[in-house]
Amino acid sequence: MKLESITLDDHLKPAVYPDSFDELQEAWRLLGLTHEQPTIVIVGGAGGMSEDDVARVQMFFEKHLIPFARNKNAAIIEGGTDSGVMAAIGRARNLTGGDFPLIGVLARDIDMIGIMLEPHHTHFIFCPGSNWGDESEWIAAAASALSGSQPTIAILINGGQIAWEDARLNIKYGRPVLIAEGSGRTADVIATTSTGKILDRQAISLLRTGKVHVANFFKEPERFIEKLNDFMK
Repeated sequence: MKLESITLDDHLKPAVYPDSFDELQEAWRLLGLTHEQPTIVIVGGAGGMSEDDVARVQMFFEKHLIPFARNKNAAIIEGGTDSGVMAAIGRARNLTGGDFPLIGVLARDIDMIGIMLEPHHTHFIFCPGSNWGDESEWIAAAASALSGSQPTIAILINGGQIAWEDARLNIKYGRPVLIAEGSGRTADVIATTSTGKILDRQAISLLRTGKVHVANFFKEPERFIEKLNDFMK
């Protein structure tokens, strides 16, 4: 494995192409992230989110999540494409002048993946795979390899079918998952099941792990950040 560069909006971005999970420590070294660092994983909605949904999430990122990440010296890791929550965090980082690492992890053999990248990410990890969702375990594993003994959490916002597996895999890697209630789709199924108003089997399975927590970042953004902080101390 070697360090390569890709060009996005006339800027060079460092990229690595690991073939196995045990290469992730070396991947981080090549990318210049050589010390353990708190990590925030963002998973959830991509193409299934409306532009209004993306704009609302982006506003939360700008006003609340990015200041929190700066304060914690945290890296943010997600799927790296220019859609949904990934587009929202990339745009928010650019508009706020963010200086934290924003890493996209993508399956490298997806057709035309090179033109789908969100341009404000700082680093990319291109993992094996040719289907959407092949990156899910790589995101969870990469976050664990970077965080080491430092705090780490996943935030699930909106989301379709792949988001269920994202949540399961982050739990598998020992990471708590904070559900963004009110953001729609998978997140709201889990949040509503947590109250007993509906009983979704997949949501019940996740909730029984004790690793899934719920907060509403649209209605109570400060409370959402408080919950994040509880897990990032």
